[in-house]
Amino acid sequence: MSTDRWSDAFLDTLRSKGDTPADEALGLIVSDNELANITTLFREMDSNDEFPPSHHFPQLSDFFRKTGDLPPGTDLLRIRRGEDIFREHIFESAIVLLMRSLPEGYAAPNLAIILNISGQLETHTFKRLLATLQMVVNVMTARGFQPGGKAVITAQKLRLLHAGIRHLADRYRPAFREKYGVPVNLEDMLVTIMGFSYILLMGFRTLNVGLTPAEEEDCFYLWKVYALLMGIHPDGHPESDEYLPRSVDDAALFYEAYKRRHYVPAEVNPDGVALAAADLRMLRRKVPIVLRLFGFGAAPHIYMRELMGEEACSRIGVGPVRGHHLLKWLLAHVHAMLHPLEQADPGGLGRMGEIMFQDMIAKAYNGEVTFTVPTTLKALREIVRSSKSPAVA
Repeated sequence: MSTDRWSDAFLDTLRSKGDTPADEALGLIVSDNELANITTLFREMDSNDEFPPSHHFPQLSDFFRKTGDLPPGTDLLRIRRGEDIFREHIFESAIVLLMRSLPEGYAAPNLAIILNISGQLETHTFKRLLATLQMVVNVMTARGFQPGGKAVITAQKLRLLHAGIRHLADRYRPAFREKYGVPVNLEDMLVTIMGFSYILLMGFRTLNVGLTPAEEEDCFYLWKVYALLMGIHPDGHPESDEYLPRSVDDAALFYEAYKRRHYVPAEVNPDGVALAAADLRMLRRKVPIVLRLFGFGAAPHIYMRELMGEEACSRIGVGPVRGHHLLKWLLAHVHAMLHPLEQADPGGLGRMGEIMFQDMIAKAYNGEVTFTVPTTLKALREIVRSSKSPAVA
């Protein structure tokens, strides 16, 4: 496919577009006592994972009704195959999302400034990243592509959240629009979707997950449908994928164009550097203390360097790690170290991710994957004991 499709002229068009239906819906609740109403809306979206917050704001009912259907012709079988692949690789997905998909995007000031508009992602890093992981789980594991399903509701709530950010950005970052275009515009929304799809799949390749091309395309298709639910389509045509990459290979072309347009060196992107540093601090704390005593506190740093590469890491101020190659070898063999009577696991880097993130991931009573706040470090013994299985009891 020609790279002309992702020309500056076309991407500038996406950059000039927000989400008119969501902005109009938000406008219905901000005319009186706007900050209090936006705060209430955001709190409801954050705390209620099952239902849209229309019971607090009945004037939003029309928005939820009009945006609650899947695009015509949606292939639910392909979506289910994509969901199953993600569920089978939940730990590898957590590694890639936290240590490539999210921090790599910090290299774009237009993204980092908006992410850091309230300081939330830097000062409450764990909560914000956990919310992002939960969003991904809602989309990829909950069989949520149905009327009233979690994927649909998550998209509707995020569209309102983005509308609120656009509203607040004009107040708190008044210079943003002139320099970077519409806050949370379609180009930035699309690259965010690519972080959860294309970049996730590239991370799978680095970790040698071993998906076939058809499996990769099924995972990518799921996120294409979600992108349409998020409003990334021409006005009035929610079924049109005109603004979306056609395939994984086409997504690579879009992503390269986006990097060329927006990624900058660390010295001119203080928000991105601060977010990356906060991300790493939080991830180090997720490494069980017993492993930190043996130097594995550097594991998140190693993963970032391996998954993102030297150039991408330098853009967000993540430098090299002393003893990188030795630590990488140890990470790949930690499962065998913890299980001396067992043969080394060829998926050792994924196993280390299991040890790091197993206390963040749980199985709800209905069998759905969820992310939970860690409790105590004594879970390490349970992690070692149960690490043959990717699920938590």
